[in-house]
Amino acid sequence: MTAPFGDLVFPPLAQSLLLLVGAGVLVALLYVIRPPVNQRTVLAFIPWMVAGSVLHVFYQIGEIFQVEIYPPGIAPLFAAPSVYISTFVAMGIVWVISAMVVPGKRLRQKVPQYLAATGIGIATPLVALVFWQGLDPEVAPMEPIWPVFGLLISLVLTAIVYFGIGAWRTYIIARAKYVGALVIFAHMFDGVTTAIGVDVLEAGERSQLPRIIMDFAADLPTADLLGQGWLFVVFKVVLASAIVAYFSADLTEHESQTNLLFAFVIALGFGPAIHNFFLFVLAP
Repeated sequence: MTAPFGDLVFPPLAQSLLLLVGAGVLVALLYVIRPPVNQRTVLAFIPWMVAGSVLHVFYQIGEIFQVEIYPPGIAPLFAAPSVYISTFVAMGIVWVISAMVVPGKRLRQKVPQYLAATGIGIATPLVALVFWQGLDPEVAPMEPIWPVFGLLISLVLTAIVYFGIGAWRTYIIARAKYVGALVIFAHMFDGVTTAIGVDVLEAGERSQLPRIIMDFAADLPTADLLGQGWLFVVFKVVLASAIVAYFSADLTEHESQTNLLFAFVIALGFGPAIHNFFLFVLAP
């Protein structure tokens, strides 16, 4: 198959500057407004991550099959890494407006609800379009077996790791709760789908660090038996677990900052994982 991890593409200078300025303005507004960021807020970010990943999948499907999915003038906005900034801008607008119109006493409850509802409203038709696109004769047949297997094994391994952390230090999962589990799942899912892509589907890898790790694993005696992706999975899970274990203590005194950190770490794993999942469904 065509390697799904293509080269990074940046929009023209004017679009890049506009995107960065827009993101900067939203960050500044959020800093001034300072809406509370609780675990519900982090969960509300998830459908936005899905939406951004699916938008990038459509861009790559267009590149792989040489079809025009986005108008050429705006297509680079949906390439990596600009698609993630574009998605943040869209989400940030909803976040800022919600934080400004919701009464202060209801911010912790209502803002996550508005963010989640809007994100789900955007992500749901995009995911439906992925499967509709899979029915196109130029794309079909869809091959969901390996991506679904990766999802299921990621869920199982995440449960094992997270409950293992809880057995070691119960207070960690008592503080981190489901956001801690999401951090580990996001990177487990990314690692597993990347390993499946490299070892099973013969995809390439564009990021330097994963490529170094997997090249190292390829030279180990275990390569013939385990492939080269397993070490990347271990690296991701150990790093994610360490972040959860270390920063969970800050959730009590610095709730918003720590949840934002966790949300950022989740996005670094979950976005690429969802991208891999849907791309492998459509372009096995």
